[in-house]
Amino acid sequence: MIKINQWRCVAVLALLFAPLVVAQEDAATILIAGDSTVQDVNPEKSAEVGWGQVLPELLADTNNAVTIDNHAKGGRSTRTFIAEKRWQALQEQVQPGDWVLIQFGHNDQAYDYPNRYTSPREYKSNLLTFVKEVKAKQGNAILITPVMRRYFDKNGHIRDAHGMYPELVKEVAKETATPLIDLAASSWQLYLQYGPEKSKMLFNYLKPGQHPKHPDGVEDDTHFSRAGALEIAKLVVAEAQAKSIQPFGSYFQEVEIEGIDFTKGRGF
Repeated sequence: MIKINQWRCVAVLALLFAPLVVAQEDAATILIAGDSTVQDVNPEKSAEVGWGQVLPELLADTNNAVTIDNHAKGGRSTRTFIAEKRWQALQEQVQPGDWVLIQFGHNDQAYDYPNRYTSPREYKSNLLTFVKEVKAKQGNAILITPVMRRYFDKNGHIRDAHGMYPELVKEVAKETATPLIDLAASSWQLYLQYGPEKSKMLFNYLKPGQHPKHPDGVEDDTHFSRAGALEIAKLVVAEAQAKSIQPFGSYFQEVEIEGIDFTKGRGF
């Protein structure tokens, strides 16, 4: 008769299943809500690239299971993102411990486009709702001020296109004790570093014949080239790491960007 030491059996089983437990604890899910500057874009349809699309390229080379689920969609404001039930679809996926990155503003402030415009008051209310609903599901919201457009004036200064909307994001972050990434400020600094001409390489600037979907060329000061999207994604990760905002320290490569002061606001 074979005698089995039950305690030894338990110890062996614990060792066998220990790696599975660790893997589950190391897993992370990042969901993204936003507009065209963040979205995934099919390269066969357009040359523009959203920064959320290239964010996975900055993940650390580890065995950690990290899922990045990008729900961002072009042309959407906080109001239309809710109306089209895109927020509901994202919110239903949130599990305890998940991270939700939220960046809107480009379309919210577009008062000349009534189908997407969102008043400042409603914009703030929508952001408060987003944060509240993420936290209700024991998730972690991270608010991001809208990335700047490339609008240089004749003196080489960047013109503001968002008005009070970035400040409203900051207000919500402060009122709800939610981590904030001030992408409006850091992207403003980045464009100034590049200057009026060189900064075009960050955006969707194409000569005629360069891309089949843009046969006549394009000069787009809102949407990014692949190189630009990657630089913006690096700004997001670098500021999060500078402020010790998880999960960017544990799961992403260490990113440092020379000349960017993450404590400095926009210059207007």
